[in-house]
Amino acid sequence: MVQIGTFAPQGWRLELRGVDGAAAQWARTKGVALELERLGYDSLWLYDHFHTVPRPEIQPTFECWTTMAALAEATSRIRLGQLVTCALYRNPGYLAKISSCVDVISGGRVDVGLGAGWKEDEFAAYGYDFGTIRSRLDRMADTARILKAMWTEERASAQGKYFAVKDAVNEPKPLQRPHPPLWIGAQGERVALRMVAELADGWNHNRGPGIFEQKLEILHRHCRDVGRDPRTLRISVERTCAIFDDDRERQAFIRRYWPTNKPERINAFLDDSCVGTTEKVIDELRFFIDRGAELIILWFQDLADVGSGTSQAERFMERVAPVLRRS
Repeated sequence: MVQIGTFAPQGWRLELRGVDGAAAQWARTKGVALELERLGYDSLWLYDHFHTVPRPEIQPTFECWTTMAALAEATSRIRLGQLVTCALYRNPGYLAKISSCVDVISGGRVDVGLGAGWKEDEFAAYGYDFGTIRSRLDRMADTARILKAMWTEERASAQGKYFAVKDAVNEPKPLQRPHPPLWIGAQGERVALRMVAELADGWNHNRGPGIFEQKLEILHRHCRDVGRDPRTLRISVERTCAIFDDDRERQAFIRRYWPTNKPERINAFLDDSCVGTTEKVIDELRFFIDRGAELIILWFQDLADVGSGTSQAERFMERVAPVLRRS
């Protein structure tokens, strides 16, 4: 049966704008996470960013792994992951320690998502070297190898192009065996998808249906080239989602949740997202499921309103999730 995940509101996409004060913003993040668990979502995901998009504003953005540790203690059933942890923001040995501890705190509910990073202004603002896309991908590959070594070996040693550990003790080990699921979010066809085939337990696709089959075919070819059965690779799809019964409802949503953006820009963004009637949303997500996606992860812009009875996350669980789970 397909698994359905969504995000906790962290503020990165300005979803906490309008909630007054840091303490109230954190209370909203935690409360929404608990409500999403109660609604029946299978997994809860966080972004790994330090300031807002599309530009840095004086608005909250709760840090990924700090937030995950707190939600690991607050929740009891829902799985917890990141889309994605930037492999350059934390030394991989340190990330192995963090992820192991959070897996223990959560009772073995952590998924680790890795990416190479893309937001150049964020790298510059926080003092990280952006480098080239190849250097970032190589650092991501080093991180994946070091994580697996430190999660599973008593004294881990691993030498990569950019990172290394030597006789590193990582205790406590994660509760999950052999280790937490390791996802990689990447789209580059020649290098990045080959790294997915070599190193990942799962691949996250965060684009539309138009290129999904092409990427999947290339990924499966890489799997075969490295001697891996493509069926052993899990597939997830991340989509921005909203269900509207008519255009009037759509325009009202835009005015409420993107009040400072140009309507034509938001309309173009929504047109490239999983947005429309209940039937349209079901059809698009079934497209991915029919082609091997076992996990659908959804972003809803009104996440801070979960619990109101009218939020998109609640509407999705009422109208769409039961149909997909019967697929």
